[in-house]
Amino acid sequence: MNTSTQASILLVEDMEEMRNIVQRLLNAMGFRSVTLARHGEEAWRLMQEKTFDLVLCDWNMPRMSGRELLERVRQDTRFATLPFIMLTGENTSAQVKSAIAGGVTGFIVKPFTMALLEQRIRACLAASSAPQSEARP
Repeated sequence: MNTSTQASILLVEDMEEMRNIVQRLLNAMGFRSVTLARHGEEAWRLMQEKTFDLVLCDWNMPRMSGRELLERVRQDTRFATLPFIMLTGENTSAQVKSAIAGGVTGFIVKPFTMALLEQRIRACLAASSAPQSEARP
């Protein structure tokens, strides 16, 4: 997998305004292959149809939360190492611990800067393309 802007990103966010903002930020960073989903169920369906290099997912959503999607993704061997960054407006220690226990790759608290978003995405993409022995902290 390639850490360049050719990476295919699945953006999962139920709030249209936030989805549009994050998509514009990703496009400004040079990422052109961004697929949008409004909730976890839609994201899961899209993941069956297309290959993604990274999932950028809101926590609180209807139908299937980001945490539920993360659990489903990590239970499927096809996606065991897929970088998954959780976006959330909440940062309780219980929520952070739950995401870590679920196998999240990164965690970003809203509101966030474009610089932080880009740094986390590029770090996750770089780690996922590194040989396993190098990818571990």
